[in-house]
Amino acid sequence: MSQPGNREAHPDGRPEISYDQAADQFLSYVSAYRRLSPGTVLAYRSDLMAFRRFLEGRCDSLPAPGRITREMLIQFGMSMTTGPMAVRRRYAVLSSFFSLLRDLGHVEANRARQLPLPKLNRPVPIGLSEEASRKLVAAADRPWTKALVVLLLMTGIRRSEAAAITLGDLDLDKRLLLIRGRGNKERVAPLADEAVDALREYLAHRVPTESRWLFVSARGGHPIHHRTIARMIRSVIRKAELQGRGISPHRFRHTFATQLIRRGVDVRTVQELLGHSSLQTTAKYLHSDMRTKMAAVQKLADILR
Repeated sequence: MSQPGNREAHPDGRPEISYDQAADQFLSYVSAYRRLSPGTVLAYRSDLMAFRRFLEGRCDSLPAPGRITREMLIQFGMSMTTGPMAVRRRYAVLSSFFSLLRDLGHVEANRARQLPLPKLNRPVPIGLSEEASRKLVAAADRPWTKALVVLLLMTGIRRSEAAAITLGDLDLDKRLLLIRGRGNKERVAPLADEAVDALREYLAHRVPTESRWLFVSARGGHPIHHRTIARMIRSVIRKAELQGRGISPHRFRHTFATQLIRRGVDVRTVQELLGHSSLQTTAKYLHSDMRTKMAAVQKLADILR
């Protein structure tokens, strides 16, 4: 990101770090020290560049981080037209950015901390019907696609988590799977009989390779990318003739959670299975099971009979 930027005098007489120098330090920190994924680092860079463009359009010259005010940060959020989630994400990145600069002594305070956030209208997560789930499994007519579809439906793992599974993470005899979630948090998921059978069938047809990854490419045995899983899901959706229904790999995760809640599994257990750090995140599935609600209300009809 290094580009010429203005250098201003620090209030105590020390030379101030420029915005571009500060951005380079932050990106190096999250990449080399915190070891965040390249995709995350790229997203952070994009957010910092968006804020830079806003500052250039608003100010006569690009201010050093120590000259950036809370008002500028709020106006940056107000200028965005991409929705409240994007505002919240960029504010979170800027808060981390200024927090590091404060710790390094480049700014006196983190002015991006606790900025007013736009309200989110969170849609109720909707899972797949049992019929649609069965159609998708039937349409996954190759061992590796069936193993992935069944695994996504029966464990609720994210596609990135599926792509990261190694052979050492899998214990089919004990019916257990070690999952590495976000933030390198690990959890152990039990495997249903259908998942074990699908994985055994896939392993019997897995391309001969020394790769430690569970899911590998047909040529060369390279680990698959999570985007490959998304393409595979789209192909299965077409074969199942379920296009246009908004089905995505994440809908499989919604289906897993909704079906567990529907069958009376307590929300704390669902939280652990999904790998949610907050119970509030899992609690949204308590509001999504309209079928159960309808059945409960229908019982009141007995009063009128």
